[in-house]
Amino acid sequence: MCIDRYGIFNIVRRESAVFICCYLLLITFTGIYAQRSKGRKKAETFTDLFNTTSCIPKPYKCPHRQIQFFLYTRRTQENPELLDVTRAESLYNSQFNRGYPTKIVIHGFGGGRMYAPSTDMRDAYFYRGNYNIIIVDYGTLVKEPCLKQMEWAPRFCAKCVAQLVHYLTQHPRGVRADQLHVIGYSVGAHIGGLVANYLSPVTDGKLGRITGLDPTIFFYQGQNTSRDLDTSDAHFVDVLHTGAGILGQWGPTGHADFYINGGSSQPGCSSDTIFNTLACDHTKVTPYFIESIVTKTGFWAYPCPSLFSFMVGWCSPQDDEYVLMGEHISHKARGLYYVKTKPDPPYSLGPPEHLKKKVLQYLTKKKQNR
Repeated sequence: MCIDRYGIFNIVRRESAVFICCYLLLITFTGIYAQRSKGRKKAETFTDLFNTTSCIPKPYKCPHRQIQFFLYTRRTQENPELLDVTRAESLYNSQFNRGYPTKIVIHGFGGGRMYAPSTDMRDAYFYRGNYNIIIVDYGTLVKEPCLKQMEWAPRFCAKCVAQLVHYLTQHPRGVRADQLHVIGYSVGAHIGGLVANYLSPVTDGKLGRITGLDPTIFFYQGQNTSRDLDTSDAHFVDVLHTGAGILGQWGPTGHADFYINGGSSQPGCSSDTIFNTLACDHTKVTPYFIESIVTKTGFWAYPCPSLFSFMVGWCSPQDDEYVLMGEHISHKARGLYYVKTKPDPPYSLGPPEHLKKKVLQYLTKKKQNR
């Protein structure tokens, strides 16, 4: 899918277009994240990327020593606890509190528990209150795209995350799957969706919520929906789109899909190179979501007949059609929504003028019920 910078989309199904999109993705990821790679020879040409060996060492079974689960709580923000899903005492001896909301965060390529957005997301949640934040850290396995493993690696990682979910659901101090909120960025969003394939409906149940932050288009867009994040993967699935059609998926896959500033081109992302611009569009989704955790104004989204109508300002939503995007979304939200932001933080514009009184009443009531 190709897109101009003014939000007008043209679906292109020829192989050449797919090649270009993949190539842009590869250049972007290797250019941005290569500086984090150590101990592995960097691919120097496009062909080299396809010739790289798997980044995942054998044996290919869960738990895997390089897919780790770090538990953060307010009391352990600086010293997280490594959860061992093979030992019941691991959770017993941790600061995990089943009375707090539990978030499982899955980063994308080049990420890790010590890199943004994982660090910023943790800070935002702990600024708001008490949480169990579990970071799925597989950063040592994705220091560069390693294309030979792209076909199966996300499924393998999802299988290990499913083992974590099973551990939490079966442990006396754990929580049910429907109390878990999985947050995945880029390929991490797909990993979150794939977790459902390895859970037992009888013994584990179904995940409560999955939030997909600009799910990647790479190797996932198309007819093979078993690898896509979709509404069957959790009781509620919300998806935020910022780089849609280029590095991120375009088509709606959740119960509620949010196309931010049209879904593909983000204000403040213009750069001297197209690669940096596209990378900025794709990564801008994470600060939007992180701000949604703590904002007092909120990202108020609304349905619109079409992308064109949104871009030219022809939308006329009813008051009861507005939905709060991000962390505090209503799980009753359904369909496609659009929302505008500022180019610089704080990004949220808040509700329209005629809704501010109602919103204040809503937020006051929500705070009283906490």
